[in-house]
Amino acid sequence: MSHRKKLWLRAAVPATVLALALTACGGDDDASDGAGAQETGQSQDQDQDQDQDAQEDAPAEDEASEEPSSGSFALGETAGPAPYEYSDATAQLEITVQKLEQGDIADVEAAGVFDAEDIAGRTPYYLYVDYQHVGGEELKYGRPGSELRTTLSDGSYVPSVIMIGDLGIPGGCPASEEPDTLAEGEGFTDCDMFLIPEGTELGETVWTGADDSEFTWKLN
Repeated sequence: MSHRKKLWLRAAVPATVLALALTACGGDDDASDGAGAQETGQSQDQDQDQDQDAQEDAPAEDEASEEPSSGSFALGETAGPAPYEYSDATAQLEITVQKLEQGDIADVEAAGVFDAEDIAGRTPYYLYVDYQHVGGEELKYGRPGSELRTTLSDGSYVPSVIMIGDLGIPGGCPASEEPDTLAEGEGFTDCDMFLIPEGTELGETVWTGADDSEFTWKLN
């Protein structure tokens, strides 16, 4: 979310043109009035310039105060509250990336839910993330985990495995606890499974709030 300064443009009649126009009306009194009008015009110009400077400075302060928050965290540390929006509801969430566990590919193969050629040369990892609703409206069918983006150590994006129910992998993710509704004071723990190439490692995971705030957890 970005805010740009507004530039205020002002059209001013040149003082020399104003003085000549008033002098042409005749008489010493008119000339005196013209000089007074010129001084008044110049004073107004100075006041407007000062107002313009104040108006240009004010948005800069507002911009700094309204910048979305961000931060870096270690595993087990909590970020937020951060705004999350789903459908017409807005809530404040606290997010904790609890732990990252490495699994055994043999257990994944034994579960029989993947084709052997699809997981050859892969290592399973399980990432546990806790979400707590700490304020705002009740969420219905919200999926705050969809705002989480995980990358390898080289910065390339790596998707999690889409799971329905418990895959029955020893040491793997349990059946999803993601509820249909989430109200203030409630929470749940989500688990994401990753199958990454051998010899690589997960780098970080980032959760992005509705105001573009970003919270980063280092995974190695």
